[in-house]
Amino acid sequence: MNKIILKAILNAVGIVVLVLLAIFIYKTFIDQNDSGGGRVDSSPPILEAVKHVNKQVFIEHYNAVDMTYSEVPQDWLSFLSNIGIQQEVVVLLRGRIPAGFDLEEFSEKDIWVSADGKRAQITLPAPKIFAENVSIDFEHSRILSQSDTCPNFLCEDTLVAYQGQVMPAGRDRLIEFARQNGILEQAAKDGKEYYEQLLKSLGFEEVRVVVTGYGL
Repeated sequence: MNKIILKAILNAVGIVVLVLLAIFIYKTFIDQNDSGGGRVDSSPPILEAVKHVNKQVFIEHYNAVDMTYSEVPQDWLSFLSNIGIQQEVVVLLRGRIPAGFDLEEFSEKDIWVSADGKRAQITLPAPKIFAENVSIDFEHSRILSQSDTCPNFLCEDTLVAYQGQVMPAGRDRLIEFARQNGILEQAAKDGKEYYEQLLKSLGFEEVRVVVTGYGL
């Protein structure tokens, strides 16, 4: 009699285990096939396609800015400026300012693919101006005016001042001018459109590209 009861208990336990296992398998299957599924591991081809270069330049502005540099004797010799002892140079600087995305900041965590493989979303880093790649167009830059009545032992040599003061300030001015003229907004827009087409070319039916900081 005891053996019959024990066997019945074991059968009941076995049934409960099978039911729980079936529920677990069913839930896992539903979660994996839910059209709104969560983040899944991104396929290497997507990451590779996006990060084919470390820096993706989408736009380049060509701007011109005028710069004025002047210097007069300092400290106790400053009175000499009252009699015209000074140097001044006015230049028109032209240069190219590139902007785009630093894809070193892009990783797998920025890629989302639906469980059914039909939808994809990527989140790009905020676009930036690549200041180190700003180039001065010396051929079309001009010195508009120049005067120097200040001896080199009182004022910096004109050439040294041009290289050490005018050029760095001019590069910063070109960058700021490009920023004010919407270079980052345009880079965000162009990048969004480019990567939407890229994802579609990989076979996704629905794609979304988010640019950090830009609600396009």
